[in-house]
Amino acid sequence: TYSGAATGIDYAMGVLTADLGSDLLDPASWTKSPTPVFVSDPGAGQYGPGHNSFTELPDGTPVLVYHARTYTEIVGDPLWDPNRHARAQVLPFDDHGNPVWGTPVPDTRPTPTSTEVLSPAGDKQ
Repeated sequence: TYSGAATGIDYAMGVLTADLGSDLLDPASWTKSPTPVFVSDPGAGQYGPGHNSFTELPDGTPVLVYHARTYTEIVGDPLWDPNRHARAQVLPFDDHGNPVWGTPVPDTRPTPTSTEVLSPAGDKQ
């Protein structure tokens, strides 16, 4: 994957693919997606997703990690805006093994499972 279009609302992710067994050092082996694969979603309140990486859950489920903003208007240079916060979401794959990119998930606030306060040693207080 790669990101492009500065870091404003049009910042998005694209993907390059290559056939299995091709020479990955040969530029001709790569095909660029004709359109971005992961873009801003006003319905989710997420703008300019990009600069991503991948990881997985302990059970092997793939996770897409990226950053995005919750607003569209950037004062000054968007490259210097500190409000691109990290997000993570499960990345499913279709029956052919291709990622189903979907859209950025909205911000949520986790509900605490406990209100117990632990001391620095881990003891309940």
